[in-house]
Amino acid sequence: MIIAIGGGELSTGQTLKIDKFIVSAAQKSNPKLLFIPTASLDSLGYIESVKKTYEGLGCRVEALCLVTSEYRKNEIRNLIFDSDIIYVGGGNTLFMMETWKKYQVDRYLTEAYRKGLVLSGLSAGAICWFLSGHSDSEYFTDKGNPEFIFVEGLGLIPYAVCPHYDEADRKSFDHMIQKRKEPGIALENMTALVYEKEEFKIIRCNKNNQAYIFKDGRKEKLPAIEL
Repeated sequence: MIIAIGGGELSTGQTLKIDKFIVSAAQKSNPKLLFIPTASLDSLGYIESVKKTYEGLGCRVEALCLVTSEYRKNEIRNLIFDSDIIYVGGGNTLFMMETWKKYQVDRYLTEAYRKGLVLSGLSAGAICWFLSGHSDSEYFTDKGNPEFIFVEGLGLIPYAVCPHYDEADRKSFDHMIQKRKEPGIALENMTALVYEKEEFKIIRCNKNNQAYIFKDGRKEKLPAIEL
């Protein structure tokens, strides 16, 4: 199962209902969660926020810090496959995907999906599971006149995706997706797409959160389950 969150502030509890859903999906009383904070350059504050939230929900939490720590090849693989839940944090999607390829994390996570681990994440941590995603990666660099770009994901969910769709600067997704061949999903903050057995549903924290599908030149609101 994949649970891809469109956005929201984890540290203030905005996504807590979805976080609880993620934990319940593991179907264990004390699941082990592996947090992958590559996109935030292994931000210590982010790691602490995830630990506080998910330990409070009964998880054992460990972080895979590819930017600030060194691992042997088998250590990375073992950390992933010894977990019940993978949670990928937000940040620079392009940097994250390039770093994952360097350490074969992309291959391990694809294998983890086939083995039935619960895969999840927010923003960049949502994009990674899709064919591609509408990303603000250029804004994390010193490039002049940064723009939104599409970043290639692992392709486990056969759509392009736009997180944070209720934020004004994300509306460029509408135009950009029309130029692409793959269908698209747009997730507002505090919504998530749950993908299992080649089918998906939308869950949300309250009735104000929405998600949309772009297909065959049309945009339609998706039905959602309020948690």
